[in-house]
Amino acid sequence: MSEMPQDDDELKGLPELFMAAVTLKDRGELDKARDLLREVLRREPRLAEPRLELGRIHLDAGRVEDAEVETREALSILERGGRWLETLAENEILSVAHGQLAEILRQLADSDELLFGDPEVWRRTLAEAKAHFAKSVKLDPTNAHSEYHSFFLGLASDAEGEGGGLPGGLAQLDAAGAFDEAEDDEEIRFEEH
Repeated sequence: MSEMPQDDDELKGLPELFMAAVTLKDRGELDKARDLLREVLRREPRLAEPRLELGRIHLDAGRVEDAEVETREALSILERGGRWLETLAENEILSVAHGQLAEILRQLADSDELLFGDPEVWRRTLAEAKAHFAKSVKLDPTNAHSEYHSFFLGLASDAEGEGGGLPGGLAQLDAAGAFDEAEDDEEIRFEEH
């Protein structure tokens, strides 16, 4: 658990403010949700969950770089034991954070800037995305979002040599060789679009 003071006057009402922001986000009122999340973080910047939600809002709005900043900070806080709310188990919230960062990195790898830029930067970004998706699935095998993205990045059948993990009938298709990876990295880069 975090070393944050629990009874400080500045922290009173933050859980309610956070939950109001989540409700607004779920209703599609993203500007209002973002403002409430920023207020929570203004009052206590060491909270991971509001940063994850803010990262998700940025990602959904196409502000991938902003999403990356917030999500990396949230993951850093969580990895130091800074879970604030007890709504998810520690492995579940870490899985969500790794999955969200992986999704961000995958989108960055799909951007024209990286796709047509330095091939080594593209490879590193995609490799980091794969590693975060794999960690997300390992932390919470029931995280369907990460499992889905892991499959399309080619992790489902070879994640750390453990095999398996393909949803539904996709394992049968994979066994038949339907999802074999291309030999050439350049070929993979352009086939993904």
